[in-house]
Amino acid sequence: MNPTRQVRIIVCLFYFGLASLITGCKTIDSTAVSNFAASVTDVKSQADDALNATAALTRDASVRYAASQPTLAEANFVKTPTDETITEWDGALTTIETYAQNLSTLLSPDAAKDFDVAATNLFNQFNQTAGRLNANRMNSQAGVNALLATAFTQTADAIIQAKEQATAVKIAAATDSQITKILSLLANEIGADRATPGLRRTVYEAVWTPRLANLSASFLTTTNFADKLALSQQYADMLAQRDAQDQLLTGLRQSLLALSDAHHALAQGKPASIPADLAVVAGEIQHTRELYSQFSNTTKQ
Repeated sequence: MNPTRQVRIIVCLFYFGLASLITGCKTIDSTAVSNFAASVTDVKSQADDALNATAALTRDASVRYAASQPTLAEANFVKTPTDETITEWDGALTTIETYAQNLSTLLSPDAAKDFDVAATNLFNQFNQTAGRLNANRMNSQAGVNALLATAFTQTADAIIQAKEQATAVKIAAATDSQITKILSLLANEIGADRATPGLRRTVYEAVWTPRLANLSASFLTTTNFADKLALSQQYADMLAQRDAQDQLLTGLRQSLLALSDAHHALAQGKPASIPADLAVVAGEIQHTRELYSQFSNTTKQ
């Protein structure tokens, strides 16, 4: 099964697992915690695919832009997101992944003893991630790095303060506001739509708008019907490719928000409402990946 389909299915399983809470206890079914950790890993993989695919697309556009310039210059070869940005995304999600995996270890008989060491390691990892975010830009919106860095630092402090109460639910409750803030900030960095500041708008304006405009200009100066037909087909293909690429980023944003909801449910130690469209979104993400795979192999304009 494709990892992006697994994201929604696993998050669904997480929610169903919450329904098996032991009445009157602050413990939670081990499957629920394990499925949450697995879902974080799958979203991390999804982010890697989505961001690298978008970078490859904009790199191709920069090559074609450079070819139209009178001289070659390094400044003309720009891709979005950059390698540095992708690295920071991976680092941020790796830290969340490690946190989620350590929640799973709290279900073992020696949880308290093991988590005392793990909490210190997590404290260091969250602070190191905050330091990298303060030093390296990963965002298209002013101030996002500082907000993320602060959230990671505050999560580190919450983990240390809560380590004496080492249960999955209590740790999740202590860190919930910051973990959900981190995931929400990352989702916002993708952008709610192509008009909202974020990666979706950046790619739309920097890649698709000028490339479609170039085809339109060529169409206006062409008189041969066969050439006009070819340009029309290229335009239609590019529109489909644009929408497929945008859906890939949209799917990543939805998964990040679903993780935020899942973590909040875990922190509450009780069942949460299951979003009615989780299964639908899983199918949409799979469809998006298929579309992007198809159109990434079409003739580049």
